[in-house]
Parts: sequence; C-alpha cells; structure tokens
Amino acid sequence: MSLSDNLLLINESVHNAAGKIPKNDVGSSTADIRKTLIPPGHTTLPTQLTVVLNKNGEILRLSRDNQTIIIQCTENSMGRTSKPVPHPLFDQLQYLDLHFDEKKTSMYLEQLAAWKGDNVKLNAIYRCVSEHSISEEAARFNVEITEKDRKAGVCFEVEIGLQNSDVSNDPDIQAQWISYLRHDRQKIGKDMFGEDLYTPILNFPKKIVSVNGNAKLLSANDSSNFTYRGRFASKEEALQVDGETSQKIHSTLQWLVNNHGTITDTQAIVICSVKNPNEKPKLDPQEGSYDFGSLFSSAVVEPETPRNDVADALTATNFQYAKVFSKVLRGYGNANKLKKHTDPMMIVILDAATSGRLSVTYYRELSRDEYVESILQWHVDAAWPLKIYDKEKKKFVTYEGAPPFADIISCAYDVSDRSSKAYKRFAKNTKKQLIECMFGGESLPRSILDATYHRVTKPMGYDAPGAWLRDFEIACSLWKKHYIDDARKQNKQEDTISMYLEPTRNDRDYLYGRLLALADRFENGVLYKQGISDTRPTNAVKLMSNFVAKPFTTWGTLWKQLMPYLKSANGAPWFQNSVDEVMALFKEGDFEDNRALSPLFLLGYSCQRRESMRKAQETSQKSKEN
Repeated sequence: MSLSDNLLLINESVHNAAGKIPKNDVGSSTADIRKTLIPPGHTTLPTQLTVVLNKNGEILRLSRDNQTIIIQCTENSMGRTSKPVPHPLFDQLQYLDLHFDEKKTSMYLEQLAAWKGDNVKLNAIYRCVSEHSISEEAARFNVEITEKDRKAGVCFEVEIGLQNSDVSNDPDIQAQWISYLRHDRQKIGKDMFGEDLYTPILNFPKKIVSVNGNAKLLSANDSSNFTYRGRFASKEEALQVDGETSQKIHSTLQWLVNNHGTITDTQAIVICSVKNPNEKPKLDPQEGSYDFGSLFSSAVVEPETPRNDVADALTATNFQYAKVFSKVLRGYGNANKLKKHTDPMMIVILDAATSGRLSVTYYRELSRDEYVESILQWHVDAAWPLKIYDKEKKKFVTYEGAPPFADIISCAYDVSDRSSKAYKRFAKNTKKQLIECMFGGESLPRSILDATYHRVTKPMGYDAPGAWLRDFEIACSLWKKHYIDDARKQNKQEDTISMYLEPTRNDRDYLYGRLLALADRFENGVLYKQGISDTRPTNAVKLMSNFVAKPFTTWGTLWKQLMPYLKSANGAPWFQNSVDEVMALFKEGDFEDNRALSPLFLLGYSCQRRESMRKAQETSQKSKEN
C-alpha cells in the first residue's frame, strides 16, 4: 500500500482520539498539544493572550499566557501568507480588535456569524469582538498592549455557571465546525488518493515537522516555473485532493511524527504499526543490542550465567549475545513473541529540501515478521564485543552485539560541537543510510565505512585511549557486517568473518593485524610491570597509521623498538612463539608485500588483542589458585 493509503487507514483507527490532548507524563497535569491528533477543519495556534468572558461577551479577566491551542480553520486560513484570511474563532489580535484593523475584524465577524448558531460560547465571543476592544480594555487588568502585539495569538474562555469555560477543547464546538464544513457539500468524483471528492483544495497544511514549520508535503502554488506544465494545463488538474482527505493525511502524519518520530535536524524518522498505531514498536532500529537486553533475558537458557540482572548477563564472558540473537531470529525461546507481529509495519523518513518543501526521502512497508527479522539480522551481522556507558550503573559495561546509531555517527564523524550544522547534517544523512541498509537490503555506505577506518587507524588523534578503543571496536562491528554482506551476495558464506579469533585464517591483512596486536599487548605488559603503562602509548599504537600504510617496513621498525623490552623479559619466549605461529600462516610473498592494509586488519587486531587478554587473565587466575 502507498503512504497515503496507510495514513488514511491509521486515521480510521485513531480518529476517536481526535482533539483529545494527552498529558505529558503519568500523573502530570501538563497537556502535550503536539501529540494530539488534530480533527478535520482544525489546526494549532500559539497564543500569548488569554481573554476570559461571561456569557454576554464582557471581559472578566485578561492575562498574558503562552500556550498552544487547537483552533478551527479553513483551507485558506490554514495556509495563509500575506493575504488577509481570518480563522473562524481563535486568531491573532489584529483580526479580533477593531483598534488594529477594522477590515480584518469585519471579515472575522462575518465568518463567525455564518456558523455560530445559538451556541452560547460562540455568541459570547462574537459579542466581545463586535462590541469591545481587547487592547483598550487591557489596561483594566494591568496588561499593556502595544502595536508589537498585533500578531499575538488570542485564546478565549467563556465562564457560564459551573460549565467548563474552556473553548479550544470543547468537543461540541469542534463538532459544530466540522458539521458546518460538511453542510450541503456535493460529491463531484474521486480525488488523486481514490477518496470521495467534495471540496477540492490547493492550499495544504504546514507544521508537519515542528523544525520545518513552513514546509509542505503537498503544494501546487508554482504557476510560473513549469512545475506541472506539459501534462496538465492548470494546477487544478495537476493536484486534485479533497479538503477533508488532505487534512486526514496531514494530521495523521503530524500525529505520527510527534508520537513515534525521531527528529534529527530537519529530518523525521517515523516507525509504526499500520493497524495498531498507538503501540510503539518493541524494537527501535536506532538502538544498540545492549538496549534490547531486557527483551531477550529469557530467550536462551544459560544456567551457568547469572541472569538476575540483564546488564550483568551481558557483561559475562560466557554470554554470547550474538548467539542469543541468532536463536531469537530462528524463533526459539520466549523471544518468539517478538516475531508474532502479523500487522504490517511502516517506515517513513521525511526531510525538508527547502524551508517550504517537505519530501518523503524513504518509505517502506514491511509485511509480517519482516520488521523484527530485519532488525535482528542487523544485530547478528554487526555483532562485536563493544563497550557502552550504562547510565543506571554509572560506568562502562561490555556486551556483544551491534552499536546504536548514535555511536556509529560519533565514530565516523566526531566533533566537539554537536550543535553545528555540519554535524547535524551528517547525523541525519547517516541515520537515513543506516535505515536503508537495515530494511532495504542496501550495503553499508562506503563513506561511513571509510570514515571509521581512517579515524581509528590514527589513534594518536584521540585524547583518551578508552575513546579510541571504543571507536575501534565500533569500526570492527561495521566492517564485519560489510564482509558478511559481501560474502552473502557472492554466495560465499564459508568466508563469513567471526567476532572471535580465527587461528587458521591466512588473509594477509588479518595476520598483520594480529602481529600488531601481539606487539601491543607484549609491550603493554612490560610497561605495566614497570608501573608506567598508563603514562604513554605503546610503540605499536604510535606506529599504527604508518603500519597500515606500509606494514612490512613498519614491522621491521617496530621490531627494533621492541628489542630492549625483549631483553628485559628474558627473550619473552611466549611472545616470540605467538609471533612465529602467526608468521607461519602467511602465504608465500604476503609478508613481504608492503601495500597498504585493508580494513580486515582491524578485525585481526581486535580479535588477537582480546584473545591475548583472555589468555593473560587465565594465566593470572591459575597463578592465584596455585
């Protein structure tokens, strides 16, 4: 189904909630107007003045009060620019006060008189605007109104006995306006979305994405730049949309953005179930595997691993997170519940190419189980031993899985000022590309892959070793997925790379990565015994960028620098034996090949480093036991 079809379907599911403003949090009295489904014939208006009336239209109180309210609107008032077009009830002061603009106020009163009927609140507002000047009476309430307040929004309240004085949220007034709009309308055919066409419109709503308040999804206001010429003689032929259908589509999309969307710069990513739009998806594609821990806590029974606390389980050495994801993917265990989503899922990415135009840059509808399977597959393919800061534990913890989008962006493009336009633009583009990769079968963009590779192979450019190591492992995660995708496309699953050390793998770049990791761990061990390991980086780390560019010659340089440490360690036979084992795996001529290393170097380095640390821990543990 198309995006418009799904939006209309979603509107049918949630239309009963139209006009009902939810609260911000449980137990909170603060309303969140942004998360409200706007009824047909309505929009929102920021107001700065609140005027309280009695039933005779006399002003009882007047105060400055900033809020955003739901208001009635027409096609023309919804998209008005410089041409004077009043809203039907609530509006700017210049439309409600003869003192500012008599013509605009007369237009307002004429429009209100046509639909107010015998509603007491509407008649009170009509009498107030026609018989009183808000700006002149403001002095009675110690409120100064000047010419600068011309465009200040005005909210009316009407006190009638014990009745609710609220007007903007009055369901009877909302229903009365909708009924007025539908009165005497005649069906004239079908619009471009296949819906009944009663009142064709050419003025479309704005405010779909809050950061792009003026950006419109639909527009036909360009009659001079060949926007529609050739196929159509006029804009009316080019774009036939019923007014109510248009608002259903736009208000539903706005509701989804504000309730299910993630906004980055000018971009909004929306993910929801088409048939159950009120339920947020259990899995957020932008999160890392660590964030999913609680969902998979019972997916696989691991009796030897303490599972009282999910985060602790994730850090346990014998807890293979990728294995858990693999089993979930195949439908084992209690996590099978996650696969049972029969309703289609919808993924939409919106962005404003200009301040006035909003475009759908990505749209995908996923059928039964596709959504979950796509996410799980991503987390299996990109699984790698990673570190993340746990806010509850207030410390870094290790886990096996995929990194969150935010960490990927930081790894590829890290700047101190994340409020800069360049960073925001990069972040939104990267999120879009990762979504396309996860759900659209696209490969990871080389721009992201190359950016991570170039950054992490220059460790001296980092202020802290810990930050470099975290980014290094994230780069390994992405490149592992790249190699898996590449092998899958070539039907060479036997070449799939592992997150653990492969002792027999004989790829030149992988082996060179292992050699550098061995040199790093050896020197670091010597420095640790000398009590100076934290004072400077090892020679292996300092020479990494040179090593990547010219591995053969740089290894020779590094080996010379290691000689004093070898002597101090009595030759370090375990280290030399490990180096010899790796050297024996090189194919003829590969070791002497001085070409630059590929990113496979990263994976060899990481796997060997972790394996060396594991063996060192085992040795230390045995020594303590003996």
